[in-house]
Amino acid sequence: MQDESKSVTQLINELKKLRIQLAEHRKQEREEKTGRVQDEGIDLYRVLFETSPDAIVMYSPDGAIIAANAQTARMHGVESIDELLAKVGSILDIFDEESKTAVAAHMSDTIAAGSSSRQIGKLSVDTGGTITVEMNSSLVRNTAGEAKALISVIRDVTERTYLESEHRDLLQRLYRSERNYRSLVDNTPAGVYQTHLDGRMFFVNQAFADMLEYSSPEEMVNVNAVNLYKLPGEREAFVTALERSGLLNSYDIDLLTKTGDVRHVLLSAVLDGQSIWGTVIDITERKRAEDALKKSQEIFRFIAENMGDIVWILDLNMVTTYVSPSIERVLGFSQEERKKQPVETMMTPASLMRARDLLGRELQREADGADPGRSVTLEVEYYHKDGSIVWMDNDMKAMRGGSGELIGLYGVSRNITERKQAAERQKELEDRLQRAEKMEALGSLAGGVAHDLNNVLGVLVGYAELLVLKTEEGNAIRRYVENIMKSSERAAAIVQDLLTMARRGVHTEKVVNLNELIKDYRETPEYDKLLSFHPLVRVESRLAPDLKNIMGSPVHLNKTLMNLVSNAAEAMPDGGLLTIKTENLCLQERLPGFDELKEGTYVVLSIADTGEGITPEDMKHIFEPFYTKKVMGRSGTGLGLSVVWGTVKDHNGLINVESKAGKGSTFTLYLPTTTEEIYPDQIDRPTVEYMGRGEKVLIVDDVDGQRELAAQMLSELNYGVITAPSGEHALKYLENHKVDLVLLDMIMDPGMDGLDTYRRILSIHPGQRAIIVSGYSETSRVKEAQALGAGSYVKKPYILERIGVAVRKELDRSR
Repeated sequence: MQDESKSVTQLINELKKLRIQLAEHRKQEREEKTGRVQDEGIDLYRVLFETSPDAIVMYSPDGAIIAANAQTARMHGVESIDELLAKVGSILDIFDEESKTAVAAHMSDTIAAGSSSRQIGKLSVDTGGTITVEMNSSLVRNTAGEAKALISVIRDVTERTYLESEHRDLLQRLYRSERNYRSLVDNTPAGVYQTHLDGRMFFVNQAFADMLEYSSPEEMVNVNAVNLYKLPGEREAFVTALERSGLLNSYDIDLLTKTGDVRHVLLSAVLDGQSIWGTVIDITERKRAEDALKKSQEIFRFIAENMGDIVWILDLNMVTTYVSPSIERVLGFSQEERKKQPVETMMTPASLMRARDLLGRELQREADGADPGRSVTLEVEYYHKDGSIVWMDNDMKAMRGGSGELIGLYGVSRNITERKQAAERQKELEDRLQRAEKMEALGSLAGGVAHDLNNVLGVLVGYAELLVLKTEEGNAIRRYVENIMKSSERAAAIVQDLLTMARRGVHTEKVVNLNELIKDYRETPEYDKLLSFHPLVRVESRLAPDLKNIMGSPVHLNKTLMNLVSNAAEAMPDGGLLTIKTENLCLQERLPGFDELKEGTYVVLSIADTGEGITPEDMKHIFEPFYTKKVMGRSGTGLGLSVVWGTVKDHNGLINVESKAGKGSTFTLYLPTTTEEIYPDQIDRPTVEYMGRGEKVLIVDDVDGQRELAAQMLSELNYGVITAPSGEHALKYLENHKVDLVLLDMIMDPGMDGLDTYRRILSIHPGQRAIIVSGYSETSRVKEAQALGAGSYVKKPYILERIGVAVRKELDRSR
């Protein structure tokens, strides 16, 4: 009796140990399953296949293995899948002889039912032994509904089976014992039951009653076991299977609680005569985790395969283990190509360095205990399959194993190439706007200076011209005066450049063909002189034969051409090719990056060289006045490109510069076309044709020197001259006098300008003849004065022939 008591005590201790082991085993399973669903939408089905602790095998309906993961090989006791497949060909080959029949029947049942089922078998180990496994299989059909393959998840349950076997053996010993075993059963966390074959229960423990939400074992005993099964006929199938084998281990079934909820359980049962007894383990949470995992896989697969962004997973060696199908749409690579591609060839060297630096920093932060759930972003340049560059914005997070250890990275990459290009275009437009505003400010300053200089030089040029007329040929003084005139004219040309740069000097009133302008320039002494300075430069013209006309100033356009050609030649000190090209351009929509160009037709002039190129720093300043790489006073004034810029703007055009240091430069001008035709210029007339006949001319100019010069010139041409220093003085004179013509300066400060003065004159003498003079270009106020009745517009400085022809023409014009 003492020995029997000791045996029961030992059994109780063993049962407690077993309970602890079972609890630990279930906890491990729950943690393992729960860890796998917390991946926030990453490609879990692919990760599970590669890193699953279970063997996963895909095979055809006849058993031929199609694919298997690495765990299959390890479970079989070999090093790799290739080694495994070299030894076996069929799924049956990895099981021992005793299990093959059951596995084959399991395959047939799966194909017939089209749903998963479970089977316990013995899997062979390469060293000669076996392990006990649990096999979970699913049928894969094609779009026609035909069975295409089976997928089995094989789990090593040797330890669990051993524990459950020990559990079962212990129960058998307890139940067959005549001792009081109920206190032992009530201490186990597993449900324990005993029923008749017809389902009448005569024993359940407290754990089973709690599992199905009954208040006590006594209440539950009054319920027939048949009513606990969720599906009709499931109890009969269970009993049939038990009668066939006499023992069922881990039978997967759904039971109903008292309130109607469903608990997913594993039944272990032993047939003992006319009764069934066994244990019940609740795996509801594990089942929910598996269902959540499956749903997460389906949702993620749908999102990953249909979204425009790229979803990817990298291991710690920067090897791609998964990439979504959108990789092909965005970067041109297939999924398989991307997986085989080394990270060094995926992105530009600079981006690769940034990515590695970021990974290093994150690993260090990991070691320092940073938030494990943090995410980071990084913009990198990926290579497209066609060799182009694609900017991608990467949002990344750490991927962790079941124990929380870092095993890789996962993230989403979005194509931001258009956004980057738009930002670059925006930056370029902002820079151009800043340069334009700077040029406008400099132009205003230059215009003011030029206006004052023009007044001084106008007097100098005019009186020099008068002195030449009054000095006989051969007189030494005449030579001095002529030199003064030439120097004054050169100074006037510089002033004109300042006015052009200030956009106050271009008088765009003639029809011009750039082809003719280029041809005429190439026949000038200036062009020959340029080539003599640069004998190694070869010039090539590519002129469109049907080039359209433009409306512009031949003088300024010619100077623009000369400046651009001169700069191109000087950029090639060792020789090279200088190309002058023209073409027609019809814009039906705006060009990218050229928002200033509206739809319409343009003549395009480009001057290209193969010289030294322009550095990015110099490019920012090339159109600024006096910013030059030339030697001041020897090869230029520093106004050349400023004049070009001002001329193009005044012709309502656009200039674009493309250059790379050491590769040459191209200046491209876009000028709007006109439908007007070119007519021959008027032939210069002799002085006798514009001599006066004693007519009275009132000269109104606020600058003393200019006013006196104009008076002297018109007096020489036989006109009666009266002068007024302002509009107010002119009006006071005209209140009591009449004149044949008013020579009216447009810009007078302070006081009324030319337009306001002319309006007041017309109120005194309607129809009064007048011509307008100014040091600036023809403005809207000049045109408004002409609309009121004023005649020609004459640009300063005063030149005898120019002013004489204009006065004579207006006096002879019929009303």
